[in-house]
This record gives sequence, C-alpha cells and structure tokens, in this order.
Amino acid sequence: MTPRQTTINTVTLTCSTCGSAQFTKLDTNEYRCSHCHAVTLVEDNVAQRLEKILRGMQQPAPPARPGPGVLAAIAITVAAAIAVPVVISLLGSDSRGTSRQPPPPPPIDASLVKLTDVREVQTRSRRQLVLIVRNETGKKIDMPRVTASFFQGELSLSSSSGSAPARSLQPGEYSPMTISVPDKAYTRYALQVSQPTLARGKNNDIIASKVQLVRNDGTYRLVGLLKNNGAGEASSSQVTVMLYGDDGALIGIGNGYGSASTLAPGALTAFDVRCDMLAEGAVASYDYMVQSER
Repeated sequence: MTPRQTTINTVTLTCSTCGSAQFTKLDTNEYRCSHCHAVTLVEDNVAQRLEKILRGMQQPAPPARPGPGVLAAIAITVAAAIAVPVVISLLGSDSRGTSRQPPPPPPIDASLVKLTDVREVQTRSRRQLVLIVRNETGKKIDMPRVTASFFQGELSLSSSSGSAPARSLQPGEYSPMTISVPDKAYTRYALQVSQPTLARGKNNDIIASKVQLVRNDGTYRLVGLLKNNGAGEASSSQVTVMLYGDDGALIGIGNGYGSASTLAPGALTAFDVRCDMLAEGAVASYDYMVQSER
C-alpha cells in the first residue's frame, strides 16, 4: 500500500490524519506515522523537535527510586526473615535443654477438714480441748495443724496448737486431737485449720487381728497382733485408739506401736496400747486406726 501524504501538527506534534503522536524517521525531514503510516515532510526546526521527542520515547525510563515507606517495609521484612529462624532455634534449644515442669496442684480447701465433738475436759489438774479431726478432702493429707485462739471478751489472751497421734489421714479417716487451755479464764475460743498439704508417704499394708480391749486396775488397754500383708518391709506400725462413753462422746485416747520395729513380708508382731481417760464413765465402744508408711 502506498503511504498517504499528510502533515504534522507543529503545535501538538500529532498526525493530522489520525492524531497519533508516534512517528518513525525515514530520512532527513521525512517521517511516517506509526499508526496510519502516512508520510510527512517537515521543516528543519520541526525535524529537530521530532528528533527530541523520538529520542525520549526510544530511551528506557529510569527506574523509580523507592520511597521511605517502601524502604522501611523492606527492612522490616528482612529483619523478620532473620529473627523468626533465630527465635525458633532458641525455642527449640530451650525445649531440648530444659524440661517443662508440671503446674502445681490446686490448693486443698481447708474447710474440708472437719473439726467435730469439740469439748473441754479436765484431766490430772490440767484443762484441755478435745476434738476429732476428719479428712473430707478426698485426698491423703498430712495431719493438719489446728490452732485455738482464746479470748476474754474482746481481749486476746493466747493461742495454742493441737497435738494428734496420726501422722497423716487417708480420705475419710479421723483422729483425736488435744489442745492445751490457758490458765487464765477465757470466755470464748476460735479454731483455725492450717492449709492442708498432700501426704507424700505411701501406706504399708498392715492389718490388725485378734484385737481386744482389756481393763486392768481401772486402766484400759487395746491389745492384738499386726501382720505385714505387703511385699516389702514395713516399719513404725502405729495404732491409735479412741474410747467412747454411753452418749458417744470421746472419753479416752491411746497411741502405741508394734513390738517389732520392722516387719518382713508376712511377719507378725504384737501391740499393747495403754489408753488415757479424758472423762469418768464406762467405755461403751471403741475404735482404732493402724498406720504404717514408707
């Protein structure tokens, strides 16, 4: 096809036929429209302007310089790429180097240690409080400490802690306790149980047999045999005795050990526990508890 002759708008430097601003130089002062292929002859001054435009279009545009925000984003990305592997490495080394400790068990509710049958008794010119400590926590605990605070009206007198023969209490077990009373007269007292702690010792399988309560010269004694039914040796086999009157009140307590300090598996030993009376009256019933821990 023969190119059409046309002109170039010297103000806007566009093709007068199609309006395109794209030209190709064919010869000195001769240009062709890249869109409609029309050929135009121009004057020298117009040719110089076209040359500048064509050079500007043919040269590649310089790369855009990133702004401050882009540079900051790149720096953050690089830092994160370096920091994440380091953190993972540190976490991995920590998990390999140190073992995680299990969380501590929740505290035991002290209100589940019940204090019952509390009363004041007089024995051998000494007054004391007598009570029963019952474990209703559902866990084996060390024998909790019980403190009695004595008052005269609003005046605080003194405090005294209890003494119990049992070293620990299984769920549902109970033990007697005595607390000394001050010499000064008091009008009231308050009992407080310390925070119970889980018992660490494990019980040996010790059973009592041929148990009898005997009375000689006004003294009550609980006698019988202890047998080690466990697979290992057992030591310090302890027997705690509680005596009750006709009304069910605690009137006597006793604590003792088996004759043999150590029992081999299947071995027997005798025990003879003398009881101290807390009140006058005949013994209507009795109870006892055998304990041995390792």
